[in-house]
Amino acid sequence: MEQGTANSAMSKLELIRIALDTSPDGWKDHLESIRSMMASLDFSDASQGESQREWQLSVLTVFQRVVHVGIDNEGSDVQDIMEWCLKQSLVLIHFYPEDVTLLALIGENWLLRAQKPLLNIHQEEQSSVSSGDSQYPMSTSVEAQSQTESAKFEAERRLDAADYVEARALLLPAVEYLKRAVAAARIQNKITGVLLTKAAEAYMSLGNVSSIKVNEPYFRAALLYLQEASRVPDYNLPAHLQHYLEDFGPVALG
Repeated sequence: MEQGTANSAMSKLELIRIALDTSPDGWKDHLESIRSMMASLDFSDASQGESQREWQLSVLTVFQRVVHVGIDNEGSDVQDIMEWCLKQSLVLIHFYPEDVTLLALIGENWLLRAQKPLLNIHQEEQSSVSSGDSQYPMSTSVEAQSQTESAKFEAERRLDAADYVEARALLLPAVEYLKRAVAAARIQNKITGVLLTKAAEAYMSLGNVSSIKVNEPYFRAALLYLQEASRVPDYNLPAHLQHYLEDFGPVALG
């Protein structure tokens, strides 16, 4: 990239970053600038040293922040940006295989991709629960046990549904890259509560869409990450994850 173009891109990136910090609801205002930058950026050349690496990671971090906000707002406007971020990240990982930020970005990208099928699953399960409650307003202990067994059978049956299959396919690389990010962060003394929490969320999501025959290790890994995150100085777990840890933890190492 020519120096003038690079300087312009850096200025745009900084403006987007500041705007996201101050007014995240305005994320759509930045899509045109991001797409313009995407058209001129190519990360296939990693020969320009550490400063270039930091710049590339800054671009991916800011762009993926916009993707995250867009996904949270059920926006389909960010699919191309999400694809671009993953493509460029996978190029860079060949040059920097132990970079914590890059590994985490790739893991988060896969986790973001899984949000649509996970949302569909959540809505379907909520609908099933509501239907079940209205169908069986009162029941004896025998009936309740029968309903529990029926619910378990139905939960296992749903695992072959398209949304479950898609979610697992997307969450497997998410947990793999986030696990690698945590491992690299420990070695490099760069561990953060945010990274541990993100890894825990990925494992919890994978456990929720997997068979009870195999999902116990996923939930255990999630609890271990949450325990570690809760001990990181100056970091507080999100309230719902703190409650989850209190309800199901602690878990012994080993």
